[in-house]
Amino acid sequence: MIPAEAPPAGAVRGDGIQALSHDVLVRRSLEISPGGFITIVSIIQGVALALLAENTFEKPSLLAGVQSIATLLLFVVVFYWYLTMSVLLRWAPSFLDSFLPFAIAGLEIPPAFFLGDARAWNLWLALFWFGTMTGMMITKKWSPQSHFGEHVEAHRVLHRLLRELQTMTGITALGVGLCGLFAFLDWTNQLFWGLSGAIIVLFTVGIIVARTEVCSSQIHAHFGVNRPPFN
Repeated sequence: MIPAEAPPAGAVRGDGIQALSHDVLVRRSLEISPGGFITIVSIIQGVALALLAENTFEKPSLLAGVQSIATLLLFVVVFYWYLTMSVLLRWAPSFLDSFLPFAIAGLEIPPAFFLGDARAWNLWLALFWFGTMTGMMITKKWSPQSHFGEHVEAHRVLHRLLRELQTMTGITALGVGLCGLFAFLDWTNQLFWGLSGAIIVLFTVGIIVARTEVCSSQIHAHFGVNRPPFN
């Protein structure tokens, strides 16, 4: 029998391998924040994507097809937004930082379930866009000038983008919500209200991507990084 190695003198079970310091705490926060957010969003979107694929082919129709495309692009833009913000912003994560990805990404699941249903699909997406608007407000509040150092204009570009998208997502929440409400009241035009809601979502997704690409490119340029829009 090979004898086990004796533990080093003075070793304590559960002993720390790295003592906390200001630099260590900052480094750990920087390392965990983006990976944690992207992982949470990816897992939830994996569930939503599987549900979307199942319901798209289970309920084939014009409305379900258009809603499926809009929902898929919604998944992409949520992932894209978190990816972009993970590059531009970093802070020490809190409970709210853990809650928001679950809340916003989780609201992507019901629309994938209600494909072909003009009422439920629109109303769930209205709730999603309202949650997104809230997320934009919180991001704007928690992204002070300190994130950008002396680059004041880069900070202004980000806040201008957040204000624009906050307004856009609020209007979209209202528009899609009204489509869902009218679909409840007007049973004879379900296709019209369903397609109207999907078109609003597609338009909003396009605006978010276009504005984020342009503003992200401008912010990178302030720091001497060549990142053309839609490169």
